[in-house]
Amino acid sequence: MKSRILQNSSNDPSRQPGETVYCICRRPDTGKWMIGCDGCDDWFHGECVQFQADDEDLVDQYFCPNCQEKGLGPTTWKRKCRLPSCRSPAAVTNTPPSKYCSPEHGLEFFRSKQRLAEYSPGELSAVVGAVHDAASFQKLGDNVTAPESPTVRAKIETLLLRDAEILEPMKKAVSRRQTRLETRSRYISMVKDRQKRVADELRGEADQTPKGIKELCAFDIRLALDDDEFADWCDGEEGKAVFLNGHIDGREGLCMKRKCEKHKYWLRIAMEDLELEGRLVNESAAAVLSEENGMRQRHNVKSLMEYQRSR
Repeated sequence: MKSRILQNSSNDPSRQPGETVYCICRRPDTGKWMIGCDGCDDWFHGECVQFQADDEDLVDQYFCPNCQEKGLGPTTWKRKCRLPSCRSPAAVTNTPPSKYCSPEHGLEFFRSKQRLAEYSPGELSAVVGAVHDAASFQKLGDNVTAPESPTVRAKIETLLLRDAEILEPMKKAVSRRQTRLETRSRYISMVKDRQKRVADELRGEADQTPKGIKELCAFDIRLALDDDEFADWCDGEEGKAVFLNGHIDGREGLCMKRKCEKHKYWLRIAMEDLELEGRLVNESAAAVLSEENGMRQRHNVKSLMEYQRSR
């Protein structure tokens, strides 16, 4: 990507014989900021192609509207610094890679996320007035102080109920993912057991060599189902029977090929997917718990404020 401010003393937009014209507006240089197309090497006024000069450093490759219509490629962008107010690219090529353009912006981002920033000066004053030592301060949020006024208590209970309604769908979503993860883990264990059972059965067949048995694919086609499809199968008659019995009968849906390239390393991939999903579910559960604790702390602050006002 390239850009420049074309220097031409004439601001007259009218074309003169022999003048070079640019952009989709087909006008000569007027001294405005322009961006160069990586497809056709023409130059375009930022205002003509709805492109801000502030985003110049974030562009990886720029393609003008005409080049995009020709299929030369969409405009690609560099990853932006995580600090919302920064328009610089993140230092992703550093070792280790960073989500920020500089260490300073990383610190600034986390300072902006500190929970005290969520409270107004009045709320902070209520906290300071309600505690008398460091130990008391550290226990803030463990319990909600109950104001004496029934009206105030009702107000706090309403806020708690509202936030509980917000958190409930998040909790249910995490619980559903945990259940599905446990179900898929159980099924993979049963698939492994069936693999061993079928191998033992094949050893008893005269036309099977030990080598052929070892190279048996044994991939179960149900492992290819996405989460919703697999959940539907588990809720069906066949799935319920499998989990009730604790094993998979027969060879239906089992790949009996030898040296199967299509399902190569299927067990390793299934276990890695299971491990990754487990980490993601744990992170989601931790995020919900953190949000719940944050809500409890915020309600404690509000309760302290109302308590002091009623004194």
